[in-house]
Amino acid sequence: MKGTTLLKHYEQLDYVTEQMLISAHKEDWNTLLSWQNQYSQLSENIIELDGILTTEHVPTQCKDRVRMYIQNILSYQQQISQLVTTRHAELGELIGEKVRQQSKIENYQHVANLI
Repeated sequence: MKGTTLLKHYEQLDYVTEQMLISAHKEDWNTLLSWQNQYSQLSENIIELDGILTTEHVPTQCKDRVRMYIQNILSYQQQISQLVTTRHAELGELIGEKVRQQSKIENYQHVANLI
C-alpha cells in the first residue's frame, strides 16, 4: 500500500517538474515559481515515505516506475537548470550593455554641458 503511495508521489512530482520545465521554456518565471511549493511538499512526502519503506515493501513493477520517474525528474531538473543559467547569463549581458550605453549617454551629456 505504501509502495503505491510512494509511486503516486513520484508520479505527481514528475508532473510538477515537467510543468516547471514547460514554464521555463516559455520564460514564464512566475508560473515556474508557483509550482515550487507543490514541488517542495511532494519532495518532503517522498523523503518521509522513503525513510519508512524498505525495498521489500515496494513491488517490482512500482520500483521500475519509480526509477523511470526519478530519471525523468532528474532530466527535467537538469534542463531547467540549463535554461535558467543561460537566461541569467543573457540578462547579465543585456544589463551590462544597458549600463555601458547609459554611461556613454552621461559622458556625452557631461561634454555637452561643458560646451
